[in-house]
Amino acid sequence: MKQKIRCIEKKFLLAIKSNDLISIKLFQVNDNYFGYPENNLWIIDGGITLKFKDTTYSLAWNQDTDEFSFENQCFEKIYEDDNYTEIDIEGLKGCNQNKITNAKLKWTDYDIILDYTMATKKESKLTEIIIEFESGDFLQIATVDYTLEKNSRAKNYSYDIHGELLISLNNIIEINNID
Repeated sequence: MKQKIRCIEKKFLLAIKSNDLISIKLFQVNDNYFGYPENNLWIIDGGITLKFKDTTYSLAWNQDTDEFSFENQCFEKIYEDDNYTEIDIEGLKGCNQNKITNAKLKWTDYDIILDYTMATKKESKLTEIIIEFESGDFLQIATVDYTLEKNSRAKNYSYDIHGELLISLNNIIEINNID
């Protein structure tokens, strides 16, 4: 499994170095999402697509596995229903056509249930990407769970591939590991 992760990560980092970023697209499945534009922070449930000149990568909800999946394809290939909308977020438009200079990927081990016997195996899943742009901007993308109290903002974030997708521009949100 570690070899597969290294291969995915290596291909993604190679795509960053050899391609220009064309666009970033966000997708929402349910009616509402949390947006804190004054903090450049959004919590969505569909996914994100990074479209490069020659390739596309998405971190998107995968209905077959009921978790977020990082794949070398567009959102629509991972999330196969048509009940989603593309979210237009003004704050992210400045990242389009911006050269990526670095990316850090974080993988977290999960016990994955194999079958009806409840047998499990450990698998590493992508839980966070931090992308740095030539402009000095940076983008945090993470699969999270969080606490939400009445009339309050989301807080107490933890990594969770079964949760939602945190998108934060120029503001690294502290996320606790699930261990």
